[in-house]
Amino acid sequence: MDLKPTYKNIWGIAAPIMLFQFVQNAIGFTDTIFLGRVGLVEMSACGIMAIYYLIFVMIGFGISRGAQILIARRAGEEKYGEIGNVTDHLFLFEIGMATFLFAFLHLASSYIVPWFIQSPEILEAGWEYLRYRSYGIFFSLLAFVLLAMYSGLGKTTAITYVTVTLALVNIFLNYALIFGKFGFPEMGIGGAGLASAIAEGVSAVVGLIYLYFDPLRHKIQLFKSRKINWTLMKRMTILSTPLVLQFLVGLGGWFVFFTFLENYGQQALAISVVIRWLYSFFMIPGIGAASSVNTLVSNSMGKDQFVQAILGMKRSVLFSFIATFLLAAVLFIFPEAIANIFTDDAGIISETPKLYPVLASILLVSSVSTVVFNGLMGTGATSVSLIIELVAVVLYLSYAYVIINVWEKSLGMAWFSEFLYWGFLLLFTLIYFYFGNWKKKRL
Repeated sequence: MDLKPTYKNIWGIAAPIMLFQFVQNAIGFTDTIFLGRVGLVEMSACGIMAIYYLIFVMIGFGISRGAQILIARRAGEEKYGEIGNVTDHLFLFEIGMATFLFAFLHLASSYIVPWFIQSPEILEAGWEYLRYRSYGIFFSLLAFVLLAMYSGLGKTTAITYVTVTLALVNIFLNYALIFGKFGFPEMGIGGAGLASAIAEGVSAVVGLIYLYFDPLRHKIQLFKSRKINWTLMKRMTILSTPLVLQFLVGLGGWFVFFTFLENYGQQALAISVVIRWLYSFFMIPGIGAASSVNTLVSNSMGKDQFVQAILGMKRSVLFSFIATFLLAAVLFIFPEAIANIFTDDAGIISETPKLYPVLASILLVSSVSTVVFNGLMGTGATSVSLIIELVAVVLYLSYAYVIINVWEKSLGMAWFSEFLYWGFLLLFTLIYFYFGNWKKKRL
């Protein structure tokens, strides 16, 4: 399967991934929008606890991203039977991991989270959200199997169906369960968690139905009766483990950063929750381009076409930067109207736009950095990407801690730590591409 690094192919892979990311963010968006009308405590609790939950979900995503790189490499080598084999083993891997993570969330969270959240009100509301939200982890990890397979093959139509279903069900149930509409019980923040879990379950079923009728599953010999190939499991583990650790480090740093922000008070924390969701939304083009470059680079390297791999990265960077620039411009056209989407609190609406210049600078550097960094992961140099991520996060959190807890500077200066994070990530990745032996990576 030959995937040339054309803008058409970049868009063809990126567009459904962007839609998927939009809907994933829409879950948090709708939770925050509705809970912003319930109270600042509920809004802040959802903002922090959603990040905590996402840390565990991203373990499954890291595993699937490793499999996606492997699938794209096998597609480049035209070894289609091995693609089905990788997907079958990924399914077993993700189900086992989901069971472990669900148990961990229920048994260990009460010992972990109180170390980071000081407010009893926010902590109590956060538990109510997590109690229901945690059931969605089974369906999230199942969806990641479909995402890895279709993204690795550059065929992402199924992702569109899954994401549209997820968005529609989640928005309806959020409104119904938070406020007690259409005969549903009024559950407040617990309703937000339950709505998201149910929506993920329904969308996963839609994805499986699509897969069952997709002729592609016969071509790649999916769901054939096979014994577990422990050598393949080991290869997937070796490739995915640095990615899992990388996502844990990155999101763990994000979670710690938000707990630092609690020192500014409830209003500043609520403002930061709004900035966080805007940040996630406007990064969608970069995330879509990053997933494209994962596939394009790995596919090109499967054919030893290194010039094509670099060309794919350059074009993906240009796509990401232009799309992000155009989106970020909206912040300055409708500054207070955008903040008003999330809450009707006058103080938050007037103060949030003051952080837009910092947010715009973060978005522009991240639009380049995330694509180049994912190009590195596409080469299979996942151990190197982990080291780069770890160093960048340590530097970023060190700056944030000093700014917030030692010097007690402004909220805007605290958020500037995100600009430094992406800047360090880009710098170290470019250094490796220039001096490293990425062309010799074999999977």
